[in-house]
Amino acid sequence: QQQQQQQSSRPQRGVQYALNAQGEEESAGCVLMRVRRDSEAAGGEVVEALIIQRGGNRGYELPKGHLEQDETAEQAAVRELREETGLVTEVELGDFVGESRYKIRNGNAKWVRFFAASCPSSAGPLEFGLGKEKATTELRWVTLQELPQVQLKAEATRRIIRMALDKQQQRWSQQPRCSMEGRPGVTQAGADLHPLPAAEAPADPAEV
Repeated sequence: QQQQQQQSSRPQRGVQYALNAQGEEESAGCVLMRVRRDSEAAGGEVVEALIIQRGGNRGYELPKGHLEQDETAEQAAVRELREETGLVTEVELGDFVGESRYKIRNGNAKWVRFFAASCPSSAGPLEFGLGKEKATTELRWVTLQELPQVQLKAEATRRIIRMALDKQQQRWSQQPRCSMEGRPGVTQAGADLHPLPAAEAPADPAEV
């Protein structure tokens, strides 16, 4: 029922979104991060960011979507994170980590803002339920070291993920956080897959 509610609340393709004062459609998204124990990493831990694959796209992207009604960018970022990944754990939104502007298929300009996100120390391990959108086919955790080899839907996403991981690594080295266990790689229908795509996708100016 939760999944049906999330899917039915999404505007259908072709819907015209409201434009801001600059004539842009506005979207927001999250770079969700966790810490994983790794005996080979400096300090015995490594920070990972969540990326997703949607629809028939070969490249990965960050969870994001349009602002709805009177939402702020921060509210939309958290809502889209939950809808596109099925995240049920409590989440805290952090710093603004980057933005992207481009033209989309309908000819409109689009402005996307991204925020760092993580679970609070009291939330326990991250948990993803069954309520994610059907369009999301894979959830994948990626480290800063793996990032250059990952195929992304839009190249601009790479610098945003890198900035978020850099900032979070510095912050978490100085304060306690929740424990998040698990192996790296792709999560698809309960499986944990490790091969990384070798090719890099060019920036997609028609991204929606």
